[in-house]
Amino acid sequence: MRHTAVAGHLKPEEIKERMLSSESRQQFQRWQVIYITVTKRLKAEEVGELVGVCTGTVHQWVHQYNHKGPDVFILQGRGGRRRELLSWNEEEELLEELRERGEQGAIVIAKTIREYAAKKLGTEVSKDYAYDLLHRHGWRKIEPRPRHPKSDSETQEEFKKNFQRLWQSPFEPLRRKTRAR
Repeated sequence: MRHTAVAGHLKPEEIKERMLSSESRQQFQRWQVIYITVTKRLKAEEVGELVGVCTGTVHQWVHQYNHKGPDVFILQGRGGRRRELLSWNEEEELLEELRERGEQGAIVIAKTIREYAAKKLGTEVSKDYAYDLLHRHGWRKIEPRPRHPKSDSETQEEFKKNFQRLWQSPFEPLRRKTRAR
């Protein structure tokens, strides 16, 4: 097998400096692969065995370094919102407008949030977007208990007071008489 070739983007001293100043273990391993490959001229299998990764990973990292340069090893975080429609601050502004409407007595529902967001974006958004927006910003569902329009509170209070007097215990179950044999 032939040795893995590394492009001469950086001198070995610069590679070592970047390796030692790595911010994470993953970044350190990548620089270590490049440094060992440049200085020791080992095969990918041997480099992988030294670093603790498989041969395919060594080839992949060397290929990335050769084709994209040394900045390819500046690792980005894996989390976060990658497909946001509005920035965090824009979402807060939108919710603040809705909060003001709610304080004036308007009932803020997902449909309202959806319409506001669609107007602000200039495109249609789903109802799920509205619910996700509320969840992201820590809003929760608060609504009054539903009441029937024909309910009578006086009759309900009367019932609560007299419930014990109106309640009757269930009848004793009928017992079967056993026949003597």
